[in-house]
Amino acid sequence: MRFLLKLGALSSYTTRYYTSDTGAQAVNYFASQYRYYAGSTSYIQVNLFPHTWLQPSLVARIVGSTNPNEIIVLGGHIDSTSNGATAPGADDDASGSSTVLEVFRVLTSRGFRGQRTIEFHAYAAEEVGLRGSQAIANSYANEGKNVVAMIQFDMTGYIRPGTTPTIGVVTDFTASDLTAFVRELVNEYVGTPSFRNTQCGYACSDHASWYRAGYTDAFVFESAFADSNPYIHTPNDQLNRLSSAHCAAFAKLGVAFAVELSYPE
Repeated sequence: MRFLLKLGALSSYTTRYYTSDTGAQAVNYFASQYRYYAGSTSYIQVNLFPHTWLQPSLVARIVGSTNPNEIIVLGGHIDSTSNGATAPGADDDASGSSTVLEVFRVLTSRGFRGQRTIEFHAYAAEEVGLRGSQAIANSYANEGKNVVAMIQFDMTGYIRPGTTPTIGVVTDFTASDLTAFVRELVNEYVGTPSFRNTQCGYACSDHASWYRAGYTDAFVFESAFADSNPYIHTPNDQLNRLSSAHCAAFAKLGVAFAVELSYPE
């Protein structure tokens, strides 16, 4: 229920376009949710990452206990766009951003702290060329930050009628070893739905910013791309078209990814 409330709140904005007031308001709302779940925990930080446009990105981190300079990133984009008067973006990508927040909520509710730092990103301006994630990935690369692994959640809620629910594991613009590990996590911790390999065909989401910056990345998606949500980028990308159970499967995968990788081998 909490997950759906956050997803519904994001999709209730008229638009989350990166130059809009409501786009900036959506990020500030999400930051308030991260801060609420963080409470007064000293090793958790929630910050905005400003850009040259109005909407900032968001970076929350659970600082690692013994290897804080080794970083695990879970990301989704918080902006939306539409060919109509409104851009609710429930699936694209309120679903993915809310999945990442849900992973944060689950971990903090149990007082989890790994040895490595775990970061939770909500990217601005994905819809206009991955600009928010590109700024962050390039900044990290320039600073020499050691991002051990990054996973992107972009659209986690839609199941095309007549198809079997699946977790799409994207194989282009991703690191093969980490992608293989994600398949293992699906088998071990999710089970149903199982995974299906798929390709986007171009640098279609924020994982590609990390790939281009030389980092190890993975990308999971709501289905094979051929079965993806036909309502995105329209006023009809609404919450009532999404499956809460499907979103929950991705959150379970996210928790497994964060926990398993937060301990060095």
